[in-house]
Amino acid sequence: MKFIKFPKREKDVHVALEIASELFSSRLGIALGLPINETELMEFEPGKYALSMDRLEEVGGNVVTNIRELGMSLPFEEFLLNIDLKKEHVMMKHGKGYIIDHGHALDAWKPLYYVEQILYSPVTRFNLWATEDTLKEGVEIVKGINIDEAIKELRASMKSVMEAKICDLFTKEVMEEHLNISSKILRSRKNIVPRFYG
Repeated sequence: MKFIKFPKREKDVHVALEIASELFSSRLGIALGLPINETELMEFEPGKYALSMDRLEEVGGNVVTNIRELGMSLPFEEFLLNIDLKKEHVMMKHGKGYIIDHGHALDAWKPLYYVEQILYSPVTRFNLWATEDTLKEGVEIVKGINIDEAIKELRASMKSVMEAKICDLFTKEVMEEHLNISSKILRSRKNIVPRFYG
């Protein structure tokens, strides 16, 4: 069963950025073998788009079977500058935990000047049950990310949101501006994040 998340009805470019961030984080995380919930942009009616993802359940007191993989994901979440990672954003399906809600990653939140203040610091609020060993493995995953390929994926995610016309303010020019900012964030975080755990 799928969970459908419709875009906010605000005339704000950040609505489009949040959706692009969700798509990008899901695509890249899954490609890296990390437990990120798969998210797709779907057209439900002519001209009406929403995010579609697996319906998950709260972890609550349940034990997830992939704690190791979740712990390995923490450096990736830091790489994305995901300021909204918290325990409630780990949900489960068939005993496995999945990280959800990447709408506040990269430059998809405001005020944008705040990015400069936190760019060189850890930002996540939950440690994903990480251990020293899983953090080392996660750092190696981040080090292995091909930034040029990641930026291509980010461009594809942003372009699909722009073409869906979710927000009229998210023009090609605005997309390129935010792609440039987020690309700089990714390049910086790839070098910075390993220092958090060494």
